[in-house]
Amino acid sequence: METELSTIAILPVPFSPDQILVAFAVLIPALVIFNLLLISEGVFESIGLRFYQAVLVTVGALLGSLIDIPLLPIGEDVIAVNVGGAVIPFFVTLEMIGRGRVSRLKSLAAIVMVSLVAYAFATPVPGLGITMPFYVAPLAGAVAGLLLARGCRAAPGLAYAGGTMGTLLGADILNLANPEVFSALVGGGSTVLSIGGAGIFDGIFVTGVLSVLLAVYAGRSLREKGGVCPQEGGE
Repeated sequence: METELSTIAILPVPFSPDQILVAFAVLIPALVIFNLLLISEGVFESIGLRFYQAVLVTVGALLGSLIDIPLLPIGEDVIAVNVGGAVIPFFVTLEMIGRGRVSRLKSLAAIVMVSLVAYAFATPVPGLGITMPFYVAPLAGAVAGLLLARGCRAAPGLAYAGGTMGTLLGADILNLANPEVFSALVGGGSTVLSIGGAGIFDGIFVTGVLSVLLAVYAGRSLREKGGVCPQEGGE
């Protein structure tokens, strides 16, 4: 005698279009930020920071890009400094110079070179801020680092110093020091002008990362083609 047994099938439940959109809206930014963290951590290690320092600087730069410190009140307007886009790059640059990973004079030269380029390409836009093509500062930083270090391993550090500090000086500070530009940016009402600030994907942070990456890969190619670098220290 045969007995028929009922079966229960486990079938996948299809996601609704709304659920798919929500999942993508959450997962894609999370993956982008995660990959940015990995790349940035490697970049900071390449300029001489230890692993834990690189992680702290990366996370601090991302979170700090959301924090502005009021610096100078001008009437109803305020000039502020961004933690992730200005304060942290400044101290990273000082740390590299203080520990002798890069030359003080060559760091200053890199900063001046990039600041001139940044000032030439920066465009103040009322209601938006100071804009510049995203590739200009990283390229200028990498070129400055490679030229001053002659393709040596000091190039990434010089590229970071030049790319970040040069952009801050040339694009932000020099433009804000111009009364006409300042008046055009503030417009009417109280305005906070943040030096180095542009949200979680801050231009200074991205500039530093891209400058180092370009200098690392270009420098490696130059060393392979041109032989051993004459100097591999901070000079």
